[in-house]
Amino acid sequence: MCLNFDPELVYGGFTQTHPKGEMPMSTAKPKSRAMTREEYLEYVACFNRKDFEAVASYFTPDITVEYYDNATGPKVPARTLYGPKEFIENYKALTSTVKEVLELRDYLSTEDRVFAELYTEFHPFKDTPTSEGRQAWKKGEPVLSTNWVMYDMVDGKMKRIRIAHWRLHEPKTAKYTD
Repeated sequence: MCLNFDPELVYGGFTQTHPKGEMPMSTAKPKSRAMTREEYLEYVACFNRKDFEAVASYFTPDITVEYYDNATGPKVPARTLYGPKEFIENYKALTSTVKEVLELRDYLSTEDRVFAELYTEFHPFKDTPTSEGRQAWKKGEPVLSTNWVMYDMVDGKMKRIRIAHWRLHEPKTAKYTD
């Protein structure tokens, strides 16, 4: 614990008008607390049960969700979703043809950032062609991947999500088959 400190050291030699030993009162808004692993697991549970309204309750109204561009080939470009409504519409469309399951692996959290390593299984139950920002799916051919996801947090809510593909896995190793 640092009770007796020299403000000159704390301020790095910058000029300050407070007598030695006194620190100015902060006018900064206190930061929100970091999201716990358990809270994040609740978010993942909402996602896995396709409760996208509940998932969106973790978002700020101006959320952006940015997807990678190279995991499934050059025919699937990077894309960004804007706002909770666009997110919900996107995932309702996806889950009309594919079952998606997330599993949390590594997790780090601060007041303004969350990092999650997510193992993801996509289990297509309908054939679908390639569409804007989405690969073609073949019924019965799962796609397994690990993705790294960075969240910018504001007042305990997700403001920006960046999803980066890390690795594809062998379909025969799928865990979440019906």
